[in-house]
Amino acid sequence: MSDVFRFAWDSVWVNRRRMLLTVAMIAVGVASLVGIQTAVAILADEVAGSLGRAGAGLFTLQSKEDAPPISYRQAYSFIVMPGSEDNRHARPDRASEAPHGSASVWTVRATLAQVRSGGLVTDPVVRVLACDENYLSCQDVGLVAGRGFTAREVEGHQPVALLGDNVRKKLFGEESGLGEMVTYAGGRYRVVGALDRQGALYGSSLDASLLVPIDASAADYRITVRVPSGQSVSAAVAEAGRQLAAVRRLPPGAEPDFEIVQADGAESTLTSLRSKLSLLALAIGLVTMLGASIGLMNSMLVSVKQRTREIGICRALGTRARTVARQFLLESMLIGQLGNVAGVLLGLLFGVLTALVLDGRFTVPWPWVGAATLLSLAVSLASALLPARRAARLDPIEALRSL
Repeated sequence: MSDVFRFAWDSVWVNRRRMLLTVAMIAVGVASLVGIQTAVAILADEVAGSLGRAGAGLFTLQSKEDAPPISYRQAYSFIVMPGSEDNRHARPDRASEAPHGSASVWTVRATLAQVRSGGLVTDPVVRVLACDENYLSCQDVGLVAGRGFTAREVEGHQPVALLGDNVRKKLFGEESGLGEMVTYAGGRYRVVGALDRQGALYGSSLDASLLVPIDASAADYRITVRVPSGQSVSAAVAEAGRQLAAVRRLPPGAEPDFEIVQADGAESTLTSLRSKLSLLALAIGLVTMLGASIGLMNSMLVSVKQRTREIGICRALGTRARTVARQFLLESMLIGQLGNVAGVLLGLLFGVLTALVLDGRFTVPWPWVGAATLLSLAVSLASALLPARRAARLDPIEALRSL
């Protein structure tokens, strides 16, 4: 068997330029398939990790795009005493006062901000969130150093801040930054905590965020609710919708002017998006492999024509037609698997680079590696059938006469 493979390799190597071109075409197809699937797996793990931290029991109430914003008073009336906006204007001191479980009011103060400390400044991509003391527990966000806001700091609008992981590293390196002063929009804030790394979620992340205490100066607020374990999320969502409608004094039966965003809806979107990207990668790989199969078939047909003398001598010496066909099939499979190995390595290299850029966990998509191997094998066999059949049917006398 080793002699058969050696002979096949020698036959392929004689026309190495044509062989390398075909291998490159197959490698591109396999690399596009494996590489995109590896990148999709890394991205999905990053987003799934963020969604996992949020949990399926989390939902956020926010105004619709063209609707009146949720005011500061409405947000806290919903939390403390839904439907009784005129009875209490004070902020709740504890998340346990919320009727739906732990809840937090927050707002986006800026989406493209810069934070400074000393002579260092962040890139203008920092998102500034104003939130209450329940935000971290509600979002299930951990701290690597320091603490979260206290109720007294929020009520007194104290100039304190929490730093996202990217912001902290940009300004203070590996130090926590606790007790240091940072500047944003002319205001100075004392750092009291540093957030644990969260990872990306739909292009935004707490890693590139600055958190400051909430106040009543913003125009639009959001309410995030975490439903306790064991309770019905759908029931809590329905009740929250009814209560916020009452707080906003919507007429009975009126279309809500707010929306409820659920974490499990994001998970469904992620699953759907991942499936679509996988199908896209498969389509790209198949189109590229189709071109590679045509190139491989053409290469093998040329090889049959160039080796007419060799085939005629072998057939005259008693070599069976089946053996000749098998030889060409083996050569085609050898070229195909060389392209497959090169493509898998390129695809995994692309995955490693993606993991380094996103600071994610590298994952090898073994099912897709196996699928790429089988695909390249099928392409090799399909491309070699016609050339192998033509070589096996060569008449020895006619082949020798063509010398």
